[in-house]
Amino acid sequence: MPVEELAQYLSSKKPGFQTQNGLSIYLIDGAISSNYDFEMEELEFSFSLFSEEESLGEFMEGFRIQRIKDFEALGYNNSWIRYLNREADMEVCQMEFEEGPLCFRLHKMKTLVFAASLHFYDEVYEHLTLPEDFISYFSKNKSKIATAMANRYQF
Repeated sequence: MPVEELAQYLSSKKPGFQTQNGLSIYLIDGAISSNYDFEMEELEFSFSLFSEEESLGEFMEGFRIQRIKDFEALGYNNSWIRYLNREADMEVCQMEFEEGPLCFRLHKMKTLVFAASLHFYDEVYEHLTLPEDFISYFSKNKSKIATAMANRYQF
């Protein structure tokens, strides 16, 4: 499928579109982003898998889109594969720290953890991939995250 065909299809869906499997897609000034949100309410955590591409061509290649039908079927599994392939980020928010969600990105043999709004950066020398891994990170680093939250407006 040519990029122009997807561009024309998306132009009828502006400013955003949600696939039948719950992936939200936004096309703004030629750049395209996607996110898939889910929650674990009983544990008071929310998760968002997201990716940003500079062009529709990169988006189509990254998600392996060959037809409009492929595009409409995108969902959690597609975003998850992109995260595991280091092409997407996982944003995790603990309700206690909802003003400062943390982003997780796999990089080589580690996971980068960051939050621009908190001036926070950390590296974990393992791949965090399961919801339990992210929740465990929050519990192990509670004081470090709380300090970043307390100091977020001082810089």
